[in-house]
Amino acid sequence: MTPSPRRRRPLLLGSTAAAFLVLSGCSVPSDSTGQAVDSAEASPTDDAPIAQSPVFEGDHDAYRTRPDLEQFGADITPGPAAEEAYEGVIVLSPRNTEAEEQSIANAVLDGNGDPLWLQSFDALDDANDYVHNALVQTYDGEPVLTWWEGSDQKGHGYGEVVMVDSSYQEVRRVSAAGGLAVEGPDFHEFRITDQDTMLWVAYVPAQTDLSGIGGPQDGWALDGVVQEVDIASGDVLFEWSALDHVPVSATRHVAVTDQDWGEALGTEENPLDYFHINSAQIDDDGSLLVSGRNTHAVYSIDVETGEVNWTLGGTDSDFELSEEAYFSWQHDAQRDEDGTIRIFDNAATPAYRENSRVLWLELDEDAGTAGIARQLDPPEPRLSDYMANASRLDNGNLLVGWGWEHYYTEYTPDGEVVYDAATAPFDSYRAYAAQWTGTPAEPPALVVDGDSAYVSWNGATEVAQWRLLAGADEAAATEHAVVDKDGFETRIPAPPAAPYLAVEALDASGEVLGASFVHAE
Repeated sequence: MTPSPRRRRPLLLGSTAAAFLVLSGCSVPSDSTGQAVDSAEASPTDDAPIAQSPVFEGDHDAYRTRPDLEQFGADITPGPAAEEAYEGVIVLSPRNTEAEEQSIANAVLDGNGDPLWLQSFDALDDANDYVHNALVQTYDGEPVLTWWEGSDQKGHGYGEVVMVDSSYQEVRRVSAAGGLAVEGPDFHEFRITDQDTMLWVAYVPAQTDLSGIGGPQDGWALDGVVQEVDIASGDVLFEWSALDHVPVSATRHVAVTDQDWGEALGTEENPLDYFHINSAQIDDDGSLLVSGRNTHAVYSIDVETGEVNWTLGGTDSDFELSEEAYFSWQHDAQRDEDGTIRIFDNAATPAYRENSRVLWLELDEDAGTAGIARQLDPPEPRLSDYMANASRLDNGNLLVGWGWEHYYTEYTPDGEVVYDAATAPFDSYRAYAAQWTGTPAEPPALVVDGDSAYVSWNGATEVAQWRLLAGADEAAATEHAVVDKDGFETRIPAPPAAPYLAVEALDASGEVLGASFVHAE
């Protein structure tokens, strides 16, 4: 199961909120230097119209330029194969497990672990309290950033999938599509296919006879449902029910195996999560690979009939597994490029092993055996109770998100560590690496405090340097400094009390991507 993410933090109003108010074309509160803040979409030397920037409100542990955003990043420890790192971004949905509340919903990080884009919970639909599983996908031939938001139900959820384009503007929002009384997709899996359909999973309470495993005859269980949905029309194209094909006796649910049905487990108010579906992937032959965490098994599903082709693992396995090959409480079952089945073997909770691992199993369907092709262990002892995934990157490397363990790690194809990244106290259900070019619609955020200018541009992925211009006014402004971008927010030494200051965001070739300016009242 997956513990509940933290609820969003109400953003606080305070003195810093007034100091960093950002508007244009009107009188605004000034910062400590008496300089009001305006922004422009283009270079301040262009004749482009001034664009009004958002008003950011927040508290003291946020960025100067974005008080609405809590500071976040990853601590990167290079490994022996550091030179072979994948060139792309990391996408997470951070959860602060040590705080009652948090403000960050989703994040895109660069290779140094610094944030490129941070999304505040305040930017989400007011009806949704939780966020999970952000990743980059392709829709209608274009890259989109997708995530799930909705209500959490102690390890699963009911919600909707959101897509935004490279400027972080919403493209589409996909919610319940009917079928087996599905209230809305769950957060564990939602994949856009090459046909612009979406393959997602859902949890559906259903009345079920649980007497065979010690429960009530008129009991209730959570069905694990897979649906393929046409994104444009919302039509359900395919649907599969675990309860129709996998008996409740296959469960390894702790309360059932210990014969402890406490707190009226198996009732309509508290249905038994016997299957706990947590991944669904299209296999090489067009069938489905479905993972049931609470049955310790992976299933191959015939999409024409819905019948189970074979079961790997658990109590009803069609393959003989050695004790070393046995996996438990697993996540993210996929067919790897070499034909093996790759699984993140949590091996907890309760613990079956000392460490979680990534496991590759080679299946011999004729002989009915499954052997370990290889396994990948954590760089240091880690037992991930919940969540986690492993994904193959374009350069052949593997990115492992350790879920509950607050880390993500990149490995070479040979299993050497490229880097190990720590995100504590934040964890993330999954971690992904991707190609993503962000071009935000809003301009850079600029704040001046004494002899320092602070600048950031939330979501812009191509900024390499910042150029500071200063002068009596826009016409007289000249270049004062050019500095390399330094994390999410960059400090630039500024001439004190300059009547006019402007910053330009430069890409690697020196082209201006956007600009903002400040002027004295």
